[in-house]
Amino acid sequence: MQKALAAVKPDKLVQAHLADLRQEQLTVIGFGKAAAQMALGLECALGSAVSGLVITPYGYEAPCKWIKVRSASHPIPDENSISATKELIEIINNSTGLLLALISGGGSSTLCLPAAFVTLQEKQHIISMLLLKGTCIAKVNKVRGALSSVKNGGLAKIVGTRPVRALILSDVAGDNIDLVASGPFSTAKAGKISAMQILDSANIEVSDEVRTGLEQEINKKVKPTNVDNRIIGCSDTALQAAASWARSKNIKTRIISDSLEGYAQEMAKYHLQQFNLAKQDGVQLLLSGGEASVDVKGKGVGGSNRHFLLSLALELQGAGAFSALAIDTDGRDGADGEAGAWVSSEILKTAKINEFNPEQELMDCNSGGFFRKTGTSIYTGHTRTNVNDFRAILIGD
Repeated sequence: MQKALAAVKPDKLVQAHLADLRQEQLTVIGFGKAAAQMALGLECALGSAVSGLVITPYGYEAPCKWIKVRSASHPIPDENSISATKELIEIINNSTGLLLALISGGGSSTLCLPAAFVTLQEKQHIISMLLLKGTCIAKVNKVRGALSSVKNGGLAKIVGTRPVRALILSDVAGDNIDLVASGPFSTAKAGKISAMQILDSANIEVSDEVRTGLEQEINKKVKPTNVDNRIIGCSDTALQAAASWARSKNIKTRIISDSLEGYAQEMAKYHLQQFNLAKQDGVQLLLSGGEASVDVKGKGVGGSNRHFLLSLALELQGAGAFSALAIDTDGRDGADGEAGAWVSSEILKTAKINEFNPEQELMDCNSGGFFRKTGTSIYTGHTRTNVNDFRAILIGD
């Protein structure tokens, strides 16, 4: 886990993409969980040649000297999100030359200027309901983009044909740059599923004004922009680092995928299949990334990673000895401040002896409570990076 997190440190990743910019004065804008650390990496490399503004969630700040750091709410935007975004737009409009954009997950909330047809309060309610229903991040970000005047290509319209280099730390499965931070520089068309269809399928009611506005969004024309998009880190970056370390210790390792998406319990069943195949092939360590989601039905505490992990532990009963962990790389799996948890066949056995009842805890969506009882919660604090979920399963004792 530590090797994976170290490989996606934003300040180090950003410095690998600056070789041709060392003689320029740069205007910097940024938003997301990694934005402040990316800005700090810029300052360490380029010093006073950089200036501008980045917006990061509360708790993700960094001590930058020349680039201003503003804080705002995540995952639901607040008034600070709006005021900081307006300040960022003013910086864009009052500057010239190359614009360097630092983009990472969490930018969908910190960069916020609602479209004319929706209020901040309406947007807060809609996003809250989508998250409560366990909607996957790709669909949530599609709705966020459609409700915004700066996302879904909104910043691209403001910048026009001015050259932009966007350094992107991806937290979405498949590394679709049009979904990271809801695609502020996107030129992609609406796609097969519209924002309104997502809301209807989730049974979320909206006002007639919002419905009309979203329906009109589908028909908006896409204009090309002068943006050089570069993914500087992603889930695969973390997985490859972990795999490389394990192999250096002569541990036979397999990366299942860096972009698995789906409900946590269904993903657990899939990992059981991979576990059985790996045992036959002599593989000792399985790694995967992507995003698990949960349809919350109980009143327990936890997050999608811990829900997956508890589901996996129950699926692996009888399959042989194992140890496993699952975390969100940003350091927050759910709302209780924990990054995730780890478990083993022995811990599960002991938990049953102590009558912790993992099956009932799973039904109550209380995976967090279960792992606190077993003493295997993982707390990292804010990692100030974000490449989504990281999972590891060690086969055997």
